Amino acid sequence: MFDSLLLKKFNKIRARNLGYRSPLTGWDAFVDSSNYEDSAFRDDEELSRVVQASYIDFMGGPRTVAAMSRFARRFPRTGTRILSRLTPHLFRWLVGPMERTGPDRLRITKCTFLTSTTPGMCERLCRVPTEQYFTEKVSIPLVLLPDVPTATCEVVFTPYTPPEDRPPAA
Repeated sequence: MFDSLLLKKFNKIRARNLGYRSPLTGWDAFVDSSNYEDSAFRDDEELSRVVQASYIDFMGGPRTVAAMSRFARRFPRTGTRILSRLTPHLFRWLVGPMERTGPDRLRITKCTFLTSTTPGMCERLCRVPTEQYFTEKVSIPLVLLPDVPTATCEVVFTPYTPPEDRPPAA
């Protein structure tokens, strides 16, 4: 029940950000709007902005996301641990069942999005914008490592490192 309410809320938010409301309901509406999103936004930067706008709205708006970012910058290890504990409960409706495989790691055991769409959509609509959103907006660098043949995905949260403490790029 909780999962279906979250999906309904996210579908409504996406419809507003996409400018497209699917005639379907539930998960079918999500997949339909994802197909629309993938075909309507050919520019990857524009697509990423649209996806991230939906994430921001879903997470409570820009102020909430900014507060999460401030917390993650101040308490980087705690931020990653909290997120890795909450994610399996709060996002099961979007990606399917998850298990914690470490303090900052999760494994999506059968990704619902990947099994319902294509590998290209996984990359464009999920992996790239999600990694950018968590890294740039929430200040918790995130890496998604999808395994297409098994429809699994490793999720790795990394504590925030201030730019001045990062090693120089090669």
